[in-house]
Amino acid sequence: MITFESSAVIDPVAFKEVLAAGGVHGASIGKADKGLVVVLRIAKKNRILGQYRGGPRYFSSLDGAGSVLVQHGIFQWDTDAQGWVPRTLARSSKRADDRLAPAVG
Repeated sequence: MITFESSAVIDPVAFKEVLAAGGVHGASIGKADKGLVVVLRIAKKNRILGQYRGGPRYFSSLDGAGSVLVQHGIFQWDTDAQGWVPRTLARSSKRADDRLAPAVG
């Protein structure tokens, strides 16, 4: 799981400026406390993509996080989703658990 300080968050405007200047040297998607985050490698430091109104931008799917990267011209990234469970898998897993649970009565 990725942990970070608030100073490690880069807002979308600054991200676009750094990207235009060629300053993004890599990207990854990883699990954080509230979902997935996009981690950008800028000037030998990892920065977390933030929201316009402040704070990190959390994603609930790899598709959403990957879409943001592709929209900005980043087509290769690493992913470490260890411990993350997609909502669709969590729902189907819960239904299976409910079916297998012994009836109480």
